[in-house]
Amino acid sequence: MVVRVALLLIACLLTAACESSKESIEIRFEVRFGDTRLTCDASSAVASLSDLRFYVHDIRLLDESGNEIPLALDPDNIWQSETVALLDFENGEGDCVNGSPQTNVSVRGQYSGHPAGGLRVNIGVPEELNHADPMLASAPMTYTPMHWHWKSGYKFMRAGIRLPGNDGFWMHLGSSRCEGTIGNILGCKSANRPVVDLPEFVPGESVVVIDLQRLTQGLDLNNAAVSECQSGPAESECQMPFEALGVEFSSGVTKSSAHIFHAESR
Repeated sequence: MVVRVALLLIACLLTAACESSKESIEIRFEVRFGDTRLTCDASSAVASLSDLRFYVHDIRLLDESGNEIPLALDPDNIWQSETVALLDFENGEGDCVNGSPQTNVSVRGQYSGHPAGGLRVNIGVPEELNHADPMLASAPMTYTPMHWHWKSGYKFMRAGIRLPGNDGFWMHLGSSRCEGTIGNILGCKSANRPVVDLPEFVPGESVVVIDLQRLTQGLDLNNAAVSECQSGPAESECQMPFEALGVEFSSGVTKSSAHIFHAESR
């Protein structure tokens, strides 16, 4: 009996030690167009935001040896579950007329270990969740503006800018060339899930910057028309933005880190 009690005490102490060793972190994000901080303000002389919402999952920090330290998300029943988080930069005002007042510009979670620097993030919704019914899902997968309501599943990213002269660009990113029927998807030939790899990220010091000027690089933004991309395989306007996201447009395979993201220390 004494031995059993002693073992239970040791187990409790070890559990408490493991729990106490967990550290909390908040990873902040901000959106820009080059050097200009983007907002929904329609009066901007440079560029304004018309939309920016995207899902992230499988977030990892790196230790001194380059080993990955998984970040366990803090579920809040709004923006984060245990596996997926939704970032939302539009506020429903100005040029963000298709949005909503609520915003979320950071990811919150806990980790065990000793991160030295570096951050890896997957953009989008994991395949096992991508074709779920948003009416039956848990937050943040219940957010219907981020769902196509057909067999392609969720929109991984909604992004858009407005420029003077009624010019601009918007994009809805998600898996494409999906086969099957609603409720019985056999798979998607183009996954279209970007990966963000930021070796310069310093935990507790850095902010992650999303530069939408890089997303639109190579597009004609002086033709007095708003260009668009909905991830369809026949859409030529998707070619350059996909390249900026590190995804091969023809196959949907991730080839490199999405270079619209970078980290800056504050």
